[in-house]
Amino acid sequence: MIAVVAERGYHETTVSQVVATAGVSRRTFYNYYADKQEAFFDVYRQVSDFLLAVMNRAGEGVVGWGAQVRARLAALLDALAANPDLVEFCLAVPPAAGGEIAPVQREFLTRLVEILGEGRPKRARSATAASEYAIAGGLAAVILTASGEAGGAGISALLPDVTELVLTPYLGREEAARLAS
Repeated sequence: MIAVVAERGYHETTVSQVVATAGVSRRTFYNYYADKQEAFFDVYRQVSDFLLAVMNRAGEGVVGWGAQVRARLAALLDALAANPDLVEFCLAVPPAAGGEIAPVQREFLTRLVEILGEGRPKRARSATAASEYAIAGGLAAVILTASGEAGGAGISALLPDVTELVLTPYLGREEAARLAS
């Protein structure tokens, strides 16, 4: 599902293409899923849960909220750089597909920002819902752009920039830049 959807987009993907790529029969596919949409939602949930778990583990035991954010973002970027199809699948396909598909990305990005916010010190500024939405959208846009331009290597190189992007609304530009470098 990931490879075919990343290459062709959601609407252009067919069950026949998915089963051929996976090396399973249509019957096997339909034993698990009612249709392409159900399969997409299941795979998207599994991938997003995996990425968020990777981020959570990366932040465990790290001292200081800025360092936790940096560690979590590094883990996310490393996971995406190791499989650039996930960038396309998670960040580009849902908004392009629209309809019932688009909200899965918003849910993923909301959960991602929540994880990044865990452990934020009380002295940090509060970000508005609009700011957090901008952080999520900014992360997605920056990662997508880097992936398109330089593939996995471009994604890994983003760590200082995305760390500063996430921390600035809470800590101010100067402190965010210091922690990002």
